[in-house]
Amino acid sequence: MFAQPIARGVRVTEMVLRAISNGRSTMLINRRSLLLTGAAAGLGAALSTSAFAAAPLAGVQAPGFYRRKVGSLEITALLDGFAPLSVDNFSGADKADLVGILNQAGLTESLPTSVNAFVINSGEKTYLVDTGLGANQMFGPTLGRTVANLAAAGITPDQIDAVILTHAHPDHADGLVGADGAAIFANAELVLHEKEAGFWLDDGALSSAPDGLKPMFDLARKALKPYEARTRLAKDGEIFPGVEMILSAGHTPGHSILRVASGADQMLIVGDTVHNAAIHAEKPDVGFAFDMDPAEAAASRRRIFDMVSADNMLIAATHIAFPSFGRIFVDGDHYRFQPADYAYTL
Repeated sequence: MFAQPIARGVRVTEMVLRAISNGRSTMLINRRSLLLTGAAAGLGAALSTSAFAAAPLAGVQAPGFYRRKVGSLEITALLDGFAPLSVDNFSGADKADLVGILNQAGLTESLPTSVNAFVINSGEKTYLVDTGLGANQMFGPTLGRTVANLAAAGITPDQIDAVILTHAHPDHADGLVGADGAAIFANAELVLHEKEAGFWLDDGALSSAPDGLKPMFDLARKALKPYEARTRLAKDGEIFPGVEMILSAGHTPGHSILRVASGADQMLIVGDTVHNAAIHAEKPDVGFAFDMDPAEAAASRRRIFDMVSADNMLIAATHIAFPSFGRIFVDGDHYRFQPADYAYTL
């Protein structure tokens, strides 16, 4: 009873293959031939799969790395993990309005939030932008995977020529060191803005800081200490060929963004300019719990959004859902974030 449908499916498949082999690869497959081929393939699958055991559930996600090109530069996003945040971390807007924005984006007020790092590879030099939380489990066990995903992407810590910090909060800097406090990136120069280092390493700033902020000073100092002899304090401007550091203060005093350029192509790695793409695009003036100066952070955010929307510039961010690449567009009196299409080729 199965012979006729299978035979028809085989004939259609042979016809398509002959057309391709004869150079007629643009031949259109009509609905009837597609249905016949599909029926035969489906029937063959039904007959064959019953003889084999079902594939077991994997139970784990694929390694967290993703590549795309900016000119001749290869940019790799690395997933350090996620932090279980909440809409309550945002301020300056009615909570119901923020929940409504999240719901429109298919999200809830409980926000599993990505923590991302990035590799810039020129083919000659390899730079790591931020390091994730490392062995620090202050946000739970769902973070600290940057080095593992770096390895999955085929890169070892010893191959990193420089680590560039957008700022020294623990989810960006604590991956500099292992659980023993030793440096993980043995051959890397450490680069951060002079105003960022000047704040966290200043004893006066520590003594005058609120008690709740003092532990952040301790964490920053422990992360930076092993790199003391190979740290470069940068000003605004090019720090490596094709990589420019730009002060974008507010989240921290020395929070910086990176313009990455190659040929006519460019992108912006915006650090913690965005903590949730849906909320900050719709309401760019909304503050976040870890902003040290929410008003200045909002002004920096608007300035960056205006720049990237005017130039149609690709962005990537630490806390936009992995891999985070996308674009910001002006949308009336606010903005809109559009995730970038998948990069099928490099």
